[in-house]
Amino acid sequence: MKILIATDGSIYSDVAVKSVAEREWPTGSELRVVSILEHSSLESITAGEYAFKLDEIREEVRQMIKQIASSAADTLSRPSCSASYVVREGLVAQEILEEAKKWGADLIVVGTHSRKGLSRFLLGSVAQKVAIHANCSVEIVRKPQENAA
Repeated sequence: MKILIATDGSIYSDVAVKSVAEREWPTGSELRVVSILEHSSLESITAGEYAFKLDEIREEVRQMIKQIASSAADTLSRPSCSASYVVREGLVAQEILEEAKKWGADLIVVGTHSRKGLSRFLLGSVAQKVAIHANCSVEIVRKPQENAA
């Protein structure tokens, strides 16, 4: 079984990584972490006083994302399953879907911010886009309620 876990280092995606790490998977399963360097997160610095440093900043962000993905893969690593990671660049939902298709994932696991109302409408939902367009099963993991018993 091939399980693709999307992470951005947020508490929401950490819950997804933890959920996968706590389960037993069939021997020989492959776990792959995907983290995305989203271009729009860097667009705001293309103008102004930091524009000349864009390549340097992009590389620093890429290294941070690589560390997040590597750390998640280490968390998932176990003798019965292989764990790897990949860093992609582009639109988050699109890149998760592309990696899942390219790699042949059987399951995609993503966390969710659980946005509602106007913020969800305006910002969209990566988890929702992945669930709607994936060619495989998708599991959306929510962060437990703070006051849940």
